[in-house]
Amino acid sequence: MTQIDIEALVEKYVTTWGESDPVAHQNLLKAIWQADGLYIDPINQASNRAALDNVITHFLEANPGAKFTVNGKVDHHHDCIRFYWTLRFANGSEASGMDYGEVTPDGKLCKIVGFF
Repeated sequence: MTQIDIEALVEKYVTTWGESDPVAHQNLLKAIWQADGLYIDPINQASNRAALDNVITHFLEANPGAKFTVNGKVDHHHDCIRFYWTLRFANGSEASGMDYGEVTPDGKLCKIVGFF
């Protein structure tokens, strides 16, 4: 794998989940997500970039003003990453979780498995 700024990649990923402009969040996904990347969490599954875009769109519609932040440093070795996050809703409530992911040699996310 080439030298990849894992922290910046994950920051762009969590930013995508809070970007309400559809064109902007599609552009963010194109920059960071492999076209056939897999996303899985306890509620959703997406088998490609377009399906993940749909999951994020529905999340944003249901949770306007919600924002994810990464807690601490992103752990990584080889092509694997792990990070903890907090989700702050517009009403002030919070949720937290952890994501495991995999990164392609060219620096795109190809898998995220979310736990919350």
